[in-house]
Amino acid sequence: MSDTPDLPDIIYLDILMDDLNGVNTAKKLRELGCNAEIIFLTSSDDYVFDSFDVSPVYYLLKAETSETKFEQVFLRAVHLSSSKVTQKFICKSGALRKIIPIKEISHFVIWKGIVTIHYGKNEKFEYWITMEELEEQLREKNFVRTHRSYIVNLQYIAEFQRRTIILKTGEMIPVGVTYEEKVKGTFLDYMIRHNTIF
Repeated sequence: MSDTPDLPDIIYLDILMDDLNGVNTAKKLRELGCNAEIIFLTSSDDYVFDSFDVSPVYYLLKAETSETKFEQVFLRAVHLSSSKVTQKFICKSGALRKIIPIKEISHFVIWKGIVTIHYGKNEKFEYWITMEELEEQLREKNFVRTHRSYIVNLQYIAEFQRRTIILKTGEMIPVGVTYEEKVKGTFLDYMIRHNTIF
C-alpha cells in the first residue's frame, strides 16, 4: 500500500477493528498519500468529529443505514472519485506544457508576474499568468484566494490561525484582511458539501 497509495478509489472503514482504530488508519492512509474516497461504516458515533480530519465522504451508522442510503453514499463516492480522475490543470511555460492532477495541487503563489504551482511531494512549476486569469481557470474547482498573492486548494486546509492557514503539507499561508471572511465562508461551505454526517 505504501508503494501505491492511490490504487484504491473508494475505501470503507469501520471505527472499531480489533486493535485498530478506523480514524487513525485513515490518517495513516492520508499520510501515505492516499486520495481515495473514505466512507466510515460503523456502530459507534464517538468519532464523528475526529473523522473530519481525513475528509470522508460520509460517516454512516450501521443501525441507521438503509440499503437506499448505502447506495446513495456509494454513488456519491463514485461520482467524487470519477471527478478526481478527470480534473487536470494545464499550464505552459515557453514550449513546455505541464499537466497536473488538480487533487495534487496544494496552492499557487504569484510574485512579480510569475506563478508557482506547489504540488505533489514538494514539487513546483513556474509560469506566467495573471492572477485574474488563474482565478478564472480555477473557478468551481474548490480553490479560494486567501491573499493578493495566494490561492489555496480547500482540501489541503488543515487549520486556521490568526491571519494564517496551515496546510496539510505543513506550509503556512497568509490570509489577507480583505479575504478572511470569504475564505472562512468558502471553507465552511466546502466542509458541508464534503463532510455531511449521518
